[in-house]
Amino acid sequence: MKQKQRLKGEIMANTKKQINIARIIYDAYPHADLLPINPDRDCSSLQSLLAKVTDENIGDGLFTFMVVEIIEGGEGTINGAIRVLKQAKADVEAVLQALQEARSDRE
Repeated sequence: MKQKQRLKGEIMANTKKQINIARIIYDAYPHADLLPINPDRDCSSLQSLLAKVTDENIGDGLFTFMVVEIIEGGEGTINGAIRVLKQAKADVEAVLQALQEARSDRE
């Protein structure tokens, strides 16, 4: 039984090593194919994607923001990425709500 648990842990550890957050971001981002990014080269790691979005003006501030936030605020981990993007979502929703309320006050 211990051997199965150890093996399961090893498999889980190997799976965690294979997660490419940079490629997940690129693949999930709407219209990423329009960005001047070569996914095979520029998304090979978070560091290579960070270099691409900070060294060049890729023309999409939101994409750049997410990459930088995930690396700086999320420590480049899946859990950190989820945490910082949830916070960014909450911040955007707060501003959106304020704008909608301001619009409603004028109507």
